[in-house]
Amino acid sequence: MKKIVWGLCLMGVAAPVSAAFFQQKADEQAEAKAESPVKVNVQGADEALAENLRALLPSLRALKCDSPTDRVARFIEASDEKLQEAAEAMGYYDARFNVTPVRQAQCLALNVAVVPGEPVKVTDVKVQISGVGKDLPQFRELAAAPPYQVGDILIHQKYEDFKTSLNRTANSLGFFDAEYVTRTIEVNPDTRQAQVRIHFDTGKRYRVGKVAVQQDVLDDKHLQRFIRVHQGDTYDVEAIRKQQQLLEGGNYYSEVLVSSDYEQAVNGEVPIKIEAKRRKRYSYTGKVGYATDSGAHTEAGMDIHWVNAKGHKLNTRGSIGQTEQSVEATYKVPLWNPEHEYTSLAVGWRKSDSGDIESRATKVGLDYNRRNKSDWQQTVFINYLNETTQVKGEAATNAQLTLVGARVKKTKVDDTPFARNGWTLGAELQGAQQGVLSDQSLLQAKLQGKRLQTLSNNGKVIVQANLGTTLTDDLNEMPKSLRFFAGGANSVRGYGFESLGEKNADGEVIGGKHLLTSSVEYEHPLVDKWSAAAFVDAGNAFDDTSKLTMKVGAGFGVRWKSPLGPVRADLAVPKDDTSDVHFYFSLGPDL
Repeated sequence: MKKIVWGLCLMGVAAPVSAAFFQQKADEQAEAKAESPVKVNVQGADEALAENLRALLPSLRALKCDSPTDRVARFIEASDEKLQEAAEAMGYYDARFNVTPVRQAQCLALNVAVVPGEPVKVTDVKVQISGVGKDLPQFRELAAAPPYQVGDILIHQKYEDFKTSLNRTANSLGFFDAEYVTRTIEVNPDTRQAQVRIHFDTGKRYRVGKVAVQQDVLDDKHLQRFIRVHQGDTYDVEAIRKQQQLLEGGNYYSEVLVSSDYEQAVNGEVPIKIEAKRRKRYSYTGKVGYATDSGAHTEAGMDIHWVNAKGHKLNTRGSIGQTEQSVEATYKVPLWNPEHEYTSLAVGWRKSDSGDIESRATKVGLDYNRRNKSDWQQTVFINYLNETTQVKGEAATNAQLTLVGARVKKTKVDDTPFARNGWTLGAELQGAQQGVLSDQSLLQAKLQGKRLQTLSNNGKVIVQANLGTTLTDDLNEMPKSLRFFAGGANSVRGYGFESLGEKNADGEVIGGKHLLTSSVEYEHPLVDKWSAAAFVDAGNAFDDTSKLTMKVGAGFGVRWKSPLGPVRADLAVPKDDTSDVHFYFSLGPDL
């Protein structure tokens, strides 16, 4: 009985991985073949076997369309061993080959006729993992999923891939001394049977050594709030990767490099080096928009990414438009878990004028924010609002409210700013009590959601809805900023900005206690970065649900994926007056 034992024993994890070497060699050969006009036609083999045969043939670079007969003969002779090697790698140990030169399309071609024979199949496979790490879930999963099942064809790459997974897992978890006690494939070509044996010893697990951080933004005390990898922790590449992401997510640094070298380990501890380069302290943002009903709108902002060595931040925003002007400054303080917890103080002023109703408001707010493990942004807040509201032709009213509330929001998107799939959902509840630093009582709830889905034809569907309701005695006493309005670019397109809502006796739109709007949009790709869109919006603001009348607007537009983000241009008309055309232009992500 003839047996072939394939494999090596007692080779450490640090040794080069054979699969990677073979793949690199195959890639190089494939590249060389691509430079030759000589074609190789494989007959009698399935696609996988044929591909491997072509990959392991000697380089075709020396052959040309008019290569002499002796050179072709030498190539064919040199091919025999390579073809056999390629067939055995796919489990065919009895394969026979006949390589014949032919003329094809005015050039030399090689026909490889294959009689593969019966493949070698695995009759027994045993995988054993020992050592300190044997009971870790990562290794248990590998042991439970061996490279072969009984009856599988002996494809060598599965064996190599499995070893690569073992090596990679060991290195990622800090088992740098891991080694193979046994790794063999025993093949009996006569019976076409194979037995696989793998015994992997993890050895000891290394720990994290001294963590050295090089940066010049935060002081040591506040830097430690961002450090999650400490000396004495078990070594884990995933934990080190998350450490890098945490520092990058703070927006203090332009680049964060985390490195480790187990060869520098002392007493089983691997030193960690973190190098963080500070980003520019200041950054600036801008946004523009236009609508026929609200005119041009511009917004600008400045972010100070660190005010001091404690990591405090300052954001300022200002906007100028025909219907609204505002300025706001927010001072943000990271807390004990700065990656998902902070508090902020905001001060702002806003002027709004829709033609029928206008207001001037000053607001001071304090909030606490955290992001939970499910990535929901959670906020509790207290805002002081001083706002003067005036309906056209009526006397101005002033409201002073101390609003206490909470909001939650989550956005999940596959790509920003050019999202293909994703969603956002948010809810808010706030209220004020007369006599408690407020001159009136109210309770208000809001809910908004948006879903984006790309179809198989690359068309994009966007569905969104907004709901709001207020419990209060008198709408006329409410400040304008807390009233609901509909109509405009971000509401019901086809209607003027804040033109939908309850009206007074003079026909002036004064808003509503409640809000319901919805939108369905379909975006179809055209050429390159351009697409066309069609949409239908519906909604209204109202006081009495029994008297709700949904206003409907529809239109079409174009979309352009600009270097700055998605650009939208829309034309829309109201259902009840199709001659009233509204134009909208905006820049910004869909989610």
